[in-house]
Amino acid sequence: MAGVELRAFGPLMMLFAQRGWPLPYLVAIVPGDTPAGLVQRLDIPAEQVEVVFVNGRVVPLNHPLQDGDRVALVPPGIPSIHRVMLGFYSKKK
Repeated sequence: MAGVELRAFGPLMMLFAQRGWPLPYLVAIVPGDTPAGLVQRLDIPAEQVEVVFVNGRVVPLNHPLQDGDRVALVPPGIPSIHRVMLGFYSKKK
């Protein structure tokens, strides 16, 4: 079965801990899955996800996921210096 490694940062890490999910959390995907679909299916509040990285690159929420992808969820509120370093300072929704 196809799957991705899902990681989270900041307050989202606490959500993972509350749910007993390891980091990384190995999640099965189906053809056509996207980060938005993954967030919805896992019942992660969408407003708690500002940016998604796939394999180290910022991607839109409708980016198609592939088997073996490394997905990271970043919440709002990351300080500006880190936003620049991570490459999403000027990200527009």
